[in-house]
Amino acid sequence: MKHSTFVACTAAFAGSSVVLLMGAGPTQAAQTIKYSADGERWDTDFTSPLFDKDIRWVPQDSRSSQFHVFNDTDTGGRLWVSLDSDNPAFVRALDVSIGDAVTESCALTIIAAGEKKRIDVVVAMSEAAGNDTRTSTARIDLVLQWDNSMSDVCPELSGARTDMEGAQS
Repeated sequence: MKHSTFVACTAAFAGSSVVLLMGAGPTQAAQTIKYSADGERWDTDFTSPLFDKDIRWVPQDSRSSQFHVFNDTDTGGRLWVSLDSDNPAFVRALDVSIGDAVTESCALTIIAAGEKKRIDVVVAMSEAAGNDTRTSTARIDLVLQWDNSMSDVCPELSGARTDMEGAQS
């Protein structure tokens, strides 16, 4: 009798263990957009600024920076790079570009699903920058925003910012 009770308990325990292991199954990592300074270590946020926060912008000045984007999703999309400032004169005086596409206040690049892409960003101050940019200081933010739409119009700067990095001028 002791033997049959032991076998029944062992069988019941073994059966419940199999159900628990089968129920666990593999988990899939969350799909997201990731950034990297070196193309090797990825995170959902930047750990260091793209530009020095103590930049003193002067007309015809230009700064460049590189970073990498990993579209770890099942759909393609666009990365918008735009400028924002507490001084509208600075936004009007600065241009941002990705690669060879120079634009006034924003630039975009298409990134396919699963693609890792190096982004070369250039921010330049116009030669015709007004006097109101020469004698003032301003907070200037380089804003990165992921967009799943295929619109070629700059998105409005809103609370839907993915990442922000500031540079003082």
